[in-house]
Amino acid sequence: MKKDVIISISGTQQYSDPEPDKVELVTAGRFYLRDGHYYISYHESELTGMEGTRTTVKVGPGCVRITRTGRNHSQLDFVPGQRHNALYQTEYGPLNIATITERVHAALSDEGGHLEIRYAVEIDNVYAATNHLRIDVRPS
Repeated sequence: MKKDVIISISGTQQYSDPEPDKVELVTAGRFYLRDGHYYISYHESELTGMEGTRTTVKVGPGCVRITRTGRNHSQLDFVPGQRHNALYQTEYGPLNIATITERVHAALSDEGGHLEIRYAVEIDNVYAATNHLRIDVRPS
């Protein structure tokens, strides 16, 4: 089961400023089930600043992995109550980051659905932001 889908992504980043930064993106992508995990895959655009990058979101029971390949390389893991360290490769050089996941909620079926992740980000062991990511998947 591989399906062409419409993917709506909304993200909020709360820094020390009182107003959070908000990002919204709607794009075409692929959605499929393999080995008991749902996958959401799409190509980044110049709107996200990551043109030439493919993002794949792997959703399993209680965990999510976001992998980027192409021009930008990274792998971020999200498991509630856990901290995961990663090397985030950018065109300007690598960053040592950590994700500290508060919550993962997935309501996905073969028809689509949504995924939500709430997590904090540290860069070089210094708190950077608290993020809330929501991904909605629907048939195209």
